Amino acid sequence: MEKDSKIKIVNIMSGSNYGGAENFFERFSIALNKESNILQKVIIRKNKRRYNLLKKNGIDIEELAFKGKWDLLTKKSLKKKCEIFQPDVILTWMNRASYLISDLDKSIIKIGRLGGYYNIKNYIYCDYLIANTEDIKDFIISKGWDPEKVFCLNNFVGNDLEYVKHKTKNVNEKILLGLGRFHENKAFETIISALPKLKNFELILVGTGKLKKYYQLESERLGVSHKVKIINWVEDVSKYYLSADYLICPSRIEPLGNIIIEAWSYKLPVVASNIMGPKRLIKHKINGMKFEVEDVDGLISCLNEINSNKTLKNKIIENAYNDYQKKFSKDVVIKKFKEILKRLKK
Repeated sequence: MEKDSKIKIVNIMSGSNYGGAENFFERFSIALNKESNILQKVIIRKNKRRYNLLKKNGIDIEELAFKGKWDLLTKKSLKKKCEIFQPDVILTWMNRASYLISDLDKSIIKIGRLGGYYNIKNYIYCDYLIANTEDIKDFIISKGWDPEKVFCLNNFVGNDLEYVKHKTKNVNEKILLGLGRFHENKAFETIISALPKLKNFELILVGTGKLKKYYQLESERLGVSHKVKIINWVEDVSKYYLSADYLICPSRIEPLGNIIIEAWSYKLPVVASNIMGPKRLIKHKINGMKFEVEDVDGLISCLNEINSNKTLKNKIIENAYNDYQKKFSKDVVIKKFKEILKRLKK
């Protein structure tokens, strides 16, 4: 490749409608498309909303079925589209996309991106892997991958900082915010269980999933249904970050915790379970508060302490926002990704 020519990238996502990885893929694709030295083509699993969003942002995008590992039609179509575009690099997201690149030109650099502790066998056709946390990077290496071929690249988030500067709070009722899938892994029932002992606190849950009815019934059983508002997932959750007083991440399993980084960017203090991604991201009483998984009393204690100590709360907000700017801003992450590409192209 000539020194000043553009790097051609095919960016492939086979994920579901909603999720942390899917949301970051959208932000990442839009940001990458604005880089003058990168020419990008995006191929996604059929999804009208995602297609329209990326198309509106000027991205060259196409859809394929991605029905599974043995989807030969998608595999054939993927090969054809890459032959036409002739990329220097293929970046795959999620297991399905990474497994379907086996027939592509061997000269193309193939990079798989992992946001969880996935089955590494799905990435056997990738030359390099990118993990979004150091723990996942270590996990990949422990499975036999060459450390020189595994990189860590943080997710980034973005928001309208003018809104953040002028956000206002209800001084009487404190709003706890929970965001994500209504799934066992997220453990939102931990927050509901804490509400009877939390005076002047309300809970807003924003998400979708099979446990929505369970959360409603549990709220009624504990006599706190008047303090719980459950809202179906929306694309723009900024108004909830802006109206909340604390983000609660009580997950049992959370490889990274995109919502934690997003909360930091909104200057919203975070109280999270002490596992996986949150455990690494948060330093207790420095840039957030942590409690043990399913420890309702621990959650209550964290909230009472930070809510009654304005100095501690302000310190946490300031430190968390600084961490966001230094490690998780768009400019920082895109710059590092381009450095990875430059290294691989040598």
